[in-house]
Amino acid sequence: MKPSEIQFSLNLQALSAPQCRRIIETLMNSPKTQSELSKFCKLSSASIDKHLEILIEAGLIKMRKIDGDKKAVVQRTKLQPTIDWFIEL
Repeated sequence: MKPSEIQFSLNLQALSAPQCRRIIETLMNSPKTQSELSKFCKLSSASIDKHLEILIEAGLIKMRKIDGDKKAVVQRTKLQPTIDWFIEL
């Protein structure tokens, strides 16, 4: 399998959970801390932790230090193979 095909499979697996999709949607506009994600997504802290781990393992999210806070950031280049595939449909 090509690297883009592997990433595509990882993306679909991670995005199969509605909580993961909600997190991605929330992060598309700007990076957020875990507590901000919990508030915006209306999910418990434990649920945010669990689903962030799934997204991090898939490579869709990275945690970065921004202005002294640890924030989740979408890795748009990792998401692109999936976006491209849906656009081609």
